Amino acid sequence: MVEIVQLEKKLEACLAQLKQKFGLCAVKAEFEAEGASFRDLVRLRRWTARQDIALHLKIGGVEAVRDIKDALDLGVDGLIAPMVESPFGVTKFTEAVGPIFSGRDVYKSINIETRTAVLHIDDILAQAKGKIDNITIGRTDLSHSYFDQEVKPDCEFISDLIQSISYKVRAAGLTLTIGGSITTKSVDQFRGNRKSFEDRISSIETRKIILPIESFLEKERALEEALKFEELYLRAKLETEQMLSQADRDRLAKLKSRI
Repeated sequence: MVEIVQLEKKLEACLAQLKQKFGLCAVKAEFEAEGASFRDLVRLRRWTARQDIALHLKIGGVEAVRDIKDALDLGVDGLIAPMVESPFGVTKFTEAVGPIFSGRDVYKSINIETRTAVLHIDDILAQAKGKIDNITIGRTDLSHSYFDQEVKPDCEFISDLIQSISYKVRAAGLTLTIGGSITTKSVDQFRGNRKSFEDRISSIETRKIILPIESFLEKERALEEALKFEELYLRAKLETEQMLSQADRDRLAKLKSRI
C-alpha cells in the first residue's frame, strides 16, 4: 500500500512537470490496446483532474458506443477514433458521439493509420472538416499496413507521406498529431526537418502523453519525461492489480478455513 501511495505521488509530480516545463496537451488512455479497466481510467482521470490536465480516450472503434458512454461517465475531455479509413467512418464516429454527449463540448480526433486511409485522405478530410478537431497519423500501424519490411515508422517514405498529408490537414482547418514508435531517432528526424514540419504539425504523442511539437524540438528531456510517466503509470497499475488480487487470495483462504 505504501508503495502505491509513493508511486501515485511520483505520477502526479511527473504530470505537474510535464505541464509546467513541457506544455503537456493531454494524457491519452485506451481500453483496447492497453487492456485497461474502467478502474484504471478512473484513477487516471483523478490524477489528471487534480493537475487540471486534459484526458483523451481512444475508443475501440468508430462507433464503440459502450466506450463513448464510459467516456462520458469518466468526464474525459477528448475522444479518439481509431483506424478511420473512409468518409463513412468519420460519419459513424460523429453520429455515435453526438447523442451521447448531447451538446457537451468534447474534442474529437481520428486516427489515420492504414494505407487505405491514406488513399482516401482527401475524402476523409472533406467529411471531417468542421466536425473533427484533429488528425493523428499512427506511424506504426501505417508502416505495417504496407506489408513491406523496408517501410518503417522513421523511414523516408513515411516521412514523405506525413509531409504530403500535413498540407491537406492544414488546408482542411484541422490540427495534426504524429504518433507511433516515437524514439530519439524520430525526434532527431523532426529536428532535421524542422522547416518542413513545424508549422503544420501541432503535437507529438507517445502511448500516454501528447506534447506540443515545440517541446520535442527545443527541449532535450521531452521524450524522456513522457516515457517516465508511462513507466510510473504501468508500475502503479501493476501494484494495484497485485494488491487487489492479494486481497482476493486472503479472502479465499479465510473461506476455506471455515469449511
